[in-house]
This record gives sequence, structure tokens and C-alpha cells, in this order.
Amino acid sequence: METNTEIYNIYFDEEINSVVMEWNGYATSKQFKQGTELMLNMLIKNNCSKVLADIKDMKIIAMEDQQWLNEEFLPRATTFGFKAIAIVKPHYYFNKVAVETISYKVDKEKLTINFFDNSEEAREWLRKI
Repeated sequence: METNTEIYNIYFDEEINSVVMEWNGYATSKQFKQGTELMLNMLIKNNCSKVLADIKDMKIIAMEDQQWLNEEFLPRATTFGFKAIAIVKPHYYFNKVAVETISYKVDKEKLTINFFDNSEEAREWLRKI
């Protein structure tokens, strides 16, 4: 199953046994939460633990969405088996800062985060873990 909107495309990739999220442009808080929850549902449905987040073209993650991600979503997602995420680094400066801020606060014992310059490198890493 694939869910595609103008803002995000989320699907399961059997080749790397991972859920793939491709974000484009600016996501409202509602869109960000819907897409992120969809990712978790696909992760659970496909009994996998890995995600490729291609956010190179995503503009920004709002401060309140960063807080929601760190305090509510990620603790819940890790209880459902979310263990690793490969992130394709954003081009936009403010989103780079937002993503780095989120990653610093993550419990590294529960979730491994790795950053990549492109999706090919991210896919290669996900294949190996």
C-alpha cells in the first residue's frame, strides 16, 4: 500500500524491508502528524523496524511538531518496534537545525539515527542492519 499526497509519499519497500517517507515542501502540523502516524501504521502492518526518511526537500518541522515527535510520537513508536531511521539530510537550513535538535533528544538506546547525503547511501545502510 502506498499513500501519496503533494506533501508526502509513504510506502513499504520490500527490497530494504523498510517504510519509506518522502517529504516535499512545507507540511502543516496536521499533514506532518498524519504522515508520521501513517508511517508507524505501515511499520506495524509490515512487521518491520526501519524507516528511510527522505526529507531533503522538506522545508521545516514546526517547533510544536518537534516537541510532539520527541515527547509523544517517538516513545510510542519505539514500543511498537521502531528501531532505526536513515535520514536523507534536508537542503533547507532551518529544517537541518530542527532535525538535529530532534535527533539530540532521542534515546539512542531505543532508536538508531543515521544521516545521509542521498537516498542510495541510506538504502545501503538499511540493507545492512
